[in-house]
Amino acid sequence: MTDLLSLLRDIQNYSQQLYDCLILEKQMLDNNQLKKLAEISSQKQTLLEQLDQLDKLRSAAAGGKNFKGFIADSKDQPLIKQWNTTRKIIASCQQQNEINGRLINKRSMINQDILSILSGRDKQADETYNAHGNQVTSTSLFNGIKA
Repeated sequence: MTDLLSLLRDIQNYSQQLYDCLILEKQMLDNNQLKKLAEISSQKQTLLEQLDQLDKLRSAAAGGKNFKGFIADSKDQPLIKQWNTTRKIIASCQQQNEINGRLINKRSMINQDILSILSGRDKQADETYNAHGNQVTSTSLFNGIKA
């Protein structure tokens, strides 16, 4: 179990580094420092690859069992405490990543609006769905008009 405890500490450490990276990414987005985003993206990718490898080891340690149940069944209090701490930082990473993703998406939409204005279109093309449920973009002046 000490190997597993060490593994969870490693996951927590890399997750904390990822969280710090995500906070820095948000600051760069807020301050419009787009050149530094490429560096941060590279760091995030490296951390995610390391976390993926550690997560595979974590899954293997449970021997195919549900990991949460495996930890609870161990009744090893330091291990349970470490798992809970590790899960909290992972949840923080997921939450911050979602916030950053929303910011990036919003900026993309703003950029599309600016491009539409600069290209002479007053508004973006209407988006509709066809009979198959696929999104269809149309620039027709008569879009939505039916006989």
